[in-house]
Amino acid sequence: MTKPGLCRRAALSAPTTSRVPPTLLADRVLRQRDQTGAVADVLEQGQRAAGVDYRPVPCAEVGCASGRLAEGADSSREPGDEQQPGSLGPARSAVTAKAAQGDRHSAPQAARLGGKTLPVAVGKLVAGERAADGLVVGHEPLLLRVELAEGELRRGRWRRRAGLLLRAVAAGQRERGQEGAGAPVDSPAMSVLVTGASGFVGRALVEELRHGERSYEVHPLERSDGDLAEPGMAESAVAGADLVVHAAARIGVVRCEEDPEAALRSNVLATTLVARACAAHGARLAYVSTADVYGDVDAAEEETPPAPASLYAFTKWWGEQTARLYAPARLLVLRIANPYGPGVETGAGKGALPTMLQQAERGERIPAFRGEVRSWCWIGDVARAIRLVVESGEDGVFNVGSDADPVALTDVARMACEVAGASADLVDEVEPPPGRVTPRIAVDRLRALGWRPEVGLEEGMRLLLESSRRAA
Repeated sequence: MTKPGLCRRAALSAPTTSRVPPTLLADRVLRQRDQTGAVADVLEQGQRAAGVDYRPVPCAEVGCASGRLAEGADSSREPGDEQQPGSLGPARSAVTAKAAQGDRHSAPQAARLGGKTLPVAVGKLVAGERAADGLVVGHEPLLLRVELAEGELRRGRWRRRAGLLLRAVAAGQRERGQEGAGAPVDSPAMSVLVTGASGFVGRALVEELRHGERSYEVHPLERSDGDLAEPGMAESAVAGADLVVHAAARIGVVRCEEDPEAALRSNVLATTLVARACAAHGARLAYVSTADVYGDVDAAEEETPPAPASLYAFTKWWGEQTARLYAPARLLVLRIANPYGPGVETGAGKGALPTMLQQAERGERIPAFRGEVRSWCWIGDVARAIRLVVESGEDGVFNVGSDADPVALTDVARMACEVAGASADLVDEVEPPPGRVTPRIAVDRLRALGWRPEVGLEEGMRLLLESSRRAA
C-alpha cells in the first residue's frame, strides 16, 4: 500500500535499439511531446529497476513541488509549463511547483528546455498514466517524483470525512521524515480506545487516527455508550485496548463552577477508574488535560509548576495526578491550549469563537472579555499533534497548541464581525469572570517531532463560518 507524499522511482518500458549519449537523452525527454521512447532509452542505459525508493531526491537537480492543487489544467500548454502534467485523471488536477534553487556552478549540467538552463520544476507522474508532459531531467538518474501537497490533501480528507469543508487549506508541505516513518503495511493494527469521542477533541482525534498514515483499530467511546464513573464501565471499555486516549471530561470554568459534583465525577473519578483499568489490562494511557493547569503565566513549558486558578483547572490537574498514580507506565499527558473549529457547542461558557461568529451572523451583541489574549489552535492541527505524540514513542507531558503571538479577545470579536460581514459596533467589552486564565505555552517539544500549525486564525475563522453555514 503506497502512501502520498513519498518520492518514487518509476520505470516506463519501451524497446530501444541503440545507445544514445546522456546529453541527447535529456533533450529527447525535454523536447518531445510524447516522451515514452525517450524515457525508456534513459532507463535502459544503466538506470535502476522499477520500484519504490524512500531516500531523498537530489534537490540540486530535482525540485520539490510545494504549491497548492489547481484545477482545470490547460490542455494547450507546452512542455515545461508550471501547470503539469495534463494527464492526471478526470479532475485534471496539477501541482503548481515552485522551482528549486540549484547550484549556480553546476549550470552546464542542469536541466535544459528550449536551449535554456532552468530552475527545476517537477511534474507529477503516476504509473499507468500517459506520457510525462514537461518532465525535467538533469544529469542525475531519471527520477519521476510523485510529490503531493501532503498537508493540504490530509486536511481536505479530514474535512470530507468530518463533513466540514471540501477545499484544501493552510500553508506549507510537511516532510514525512520529520513526522516519523509510518508503520509497515503488514504490521498489526494498534487498538486505540478514544473516550469522549462525541466531544470536540475526541471526535477530531478519531477522524485523524482513522485516516492518518498508520493503521489503527479505533474504538470511539461516546457519552451515549455509558458513564465511565459507573462501576465496571471503564474496566469493560478498556479491555483489549493497546492505547487509551482519555478525552472525556467536563470542560470549561463556568460549567464546572455551576456543577462542581459533575466536574469532580467526570474529571477525577472517571479518570481514576480509567487509569486503574489501563494498569489492569496493560494498556498505555494518554490523558487529555488542559493548559489551564499552569495558571496565568507566560510561555509555560512542560516543566513549569502547575498553579490552577479555577475548579476546572484543579479537576484536570487532579486527573493528571491520579493517572500518574495508577497508570504511570509510558503515560502521556497532553495539555491542550485554546483549540477551536467546527463541532463545538456555542454558548454555555465554551466555544468562544463559534459563538462570536454566530452572534455576528445574527446581528447580536458580542461580549468580549477586556484584557484577555489567547493564541488559538485549529482543531485539525491539535488532532494531528496528538497523533504525532502518540506515534513518537515518547512519554511525559506535552503542550499542545499554538505558540503564535496572542490575540486580544476583543480583536477576535471584531475579526468575527469582519468575516461575517457585520458591523464591529456589535462588540461589547466586558470584565472577565473570576478564575479565567490565559496561559501562553511553549511547544518546543512538540515542534521537535516535526509538528507545525497549518491553519492561521483568520483562515480558521473563515473555515469555521463556512462550516456553520453549511450545517445551517
